[in-house]
Amino acid sequence: MARSQQPLLTLNEEYYHLVDRYAILSDDTLNLCTSIKPFRRNQIPNVINGNIQSRFFSSADGFNFNILENDNWNILPAENASLLNINRAKWKNFYQFKGSFFSVNQPDFNLIVNPALAFATSNDGWRNTRGLELRGSIGNRVGFYSFVSENQLKFPDYLESEIETLGVVRGTGFIKTFGNSGYDFFNAQGYVTFRATDFIQVQFGHDKNFIGNGYRSLILSDIGKENLFLKLHTQVWRFNYINLFSELTDFESNRAPKQQKKYSAFHYLNFNIIPGKLDVGVFENIVFARNDSNQQQGYEIGYLNPIIFYRAAEHSLNSTDNSLIGLDAKWNFAKGFSLYSQFILDEFHKNELINRTGSWVNKWAFQAGLKYLNVANVKNLDLQVETNIVRPYVYSHLKTDQSWSHFGQPLAHPMGANFKEMLGIIRYQPTPRINLVAKYFNISHGADSLLVGQTAHFGGNILADYNNRPKEDGIKIGDGVKRVTQVVDLTLSYQLYMRTFLDIRFVLRESTSDTPLPSQSTSLFIAGLRMNLAGQRFDY
Repeated sequence: MARSQQPLLTLNEEYYHLVDRYAILSDDTLNLCTSIKPFRRNQIPNVINGNIQSRFFSSADGFNFNILENDNWNILPAENASLLNINRAKWKNFYQFKGSFFSVNQPDFNLIVNPALAFATSNDGWRNTRGLELRGSIGNRVGFYSFVSENQLKFPDYLESEIETLGVVRGTGFIKTFGNSGYDFFNAQGYVTFRATDFIQVQFGHDKNFIGNGYRSLILSDIGKENLFLKLHTQVWRFNYINLFSELTDFESNRAPKQQKKYSAFHYLNFNIIPGKLDVGVFENIVFARNDSNQQQGYEIGYLNPIIFYRAAEHSLNSTDNSLIGLDAKWNFAKGFSLYSQFILDEFHKNELINRTGSWVNKWAFQAGLKYLNVANVKNLDLQVETNIVRPYVYSHLKTDQSWSHFGQPLAHPMGANFKEMLGIIRYQPTPRINLVAKYFNISHGADSLLVGQTAHFGGNILADYNNRPKEDGIKIGDGVKRVTQVVDLTLSYQLYMRTFLDIRFVLRESTSDTPLPSQSTSLFIAGLRMNLAGQRFDY
């Protein structure tokens, strides 16, 4: 029944928490690099087998393993087949396996089709999403995935103002109005993946990627719109190496009617120092555009070399492209704890950094977080705390079309730059079908303001160039109009059927600031039903 090549696990916060949870608790040395997302489906058996001795230490854990097994039935070893919920009814292609609405299971061809639905209503908005997910494999080397959805949503007032300014909804592209106060948009993503060698997997398509172990990523996040990319994932011994070549869109809606292509070339190398426990990764990224008449148009061929340092290539091209470097690390310890971190360096001057002048050009970002599973020996009670600090002007550039963004949206943290954030998440699964999630976010950031009749750029908006900065030195996080945003998000979910949830949710958002920006207060009471989809995010 096992297939050697399958599409990847779709990025989903709830699902990925399960995989990450059992990777941390595993008694085995997993061959899973949790910093690289989406995960490979063929790594799920390692997660299951790594916990097999203690898999039923709670009824909720047994339920979760059943979910993982049935969602990945086509890659499980033959000895695990007895664990699956197999339907022997006459219409065997429908729900033949629990969680697969329609499936075809042949030696050289595998197909799974699932509907996706989400309906929700609140005192200040609603959601109506219908979609279809299709995935499978051909032979032993080719996998494929496609997801399409049609969406109508009414957003809370604070998001309405952002949509009016940006002209886009976070996580998607073009939109149109629907009814009196809603929006209508279409989402589509898909890719093919194939095994070039026993050690190299190639993925080409239109989707999202994520690098890191935190709730946020300061390197590459899934918060924005999907994009076209070619990814090579090389896995040899304890090394995982990613080459990610992407086509992005420089988009400014209401500020300027512009939509041009730009590109990025990304390397990430992770080394598993202690298998399943300690790993360290380093990355480099170049963002570039070739829109001037005197430049070569399209992708810079020199950046396609998969093994060189981009800074050297950039220097040889005599370019002013935007380069970022950094590292991340993760340490699983004491059976249930995981400490993780990221550091990003956009640009710096050594003398200013040593002398602590606060120069604007010292552009860096830092993340630190801790996961604590089964808190105080309470089964299935998990805690996560995280801090993110991003200096002004990080991710931005001299040329606005070379910022680390896509379709008017940041590709790292949704706040862009010039902020400090503290967040905490408590997850509790008291019974197999009930999940309680409490999230708290405290974000202090500096917004642009009006000085002498002009808009001064204090470094928070990564879509703006950094020429219009008010000063050279003494730059501090929070410069500009200081704005503090606090979000409390409480969710109770009941799993009616596999990946089908009934949600009751309360969201409180308070945003206060110095003049001239007005304060905002939003309270949402949400009830909804969703199938094969994640809930909406109200985390910024």
